[in-house]
Amino acid sequence: MNFGQTEAILLVAFIILWWLFYFGVKMRADQKYMSSDHNEDMRPCLGCMITQSAMMAAATLVICYGAFLMEWVSFKR
Repeated sequence: MNFGQTEAILLVAFIILWWLFYFGVKMRADQKYMSSDHNEDMRPCLGCMITQSAMMAAATLVICYGAFLMEWVSFKR
C-alpha cells in the first residue's frame, strides 16, 4: 500500500480540524463548568471531548472531500 500525497494532505487536514474542534469543545465545556457553580458532576470527561471532536472533524472532512469528488467544489491552479 502506497501512502501518497493525497492521503498525507487528508491526514494533515484531519489533524488540524480535530485540533480546532477539540479546542472549541473544550472551551465550551469549560465555560459551562464555570457557570455551573463548580459542580463536579457537570465536568465532562476528557475521552468524551476527544471522541466528540474527532467525530466532528471526520464528518467535516468527509463532507468536504465528498463535495470535491462530486465536483461541487473545485480547485484550479
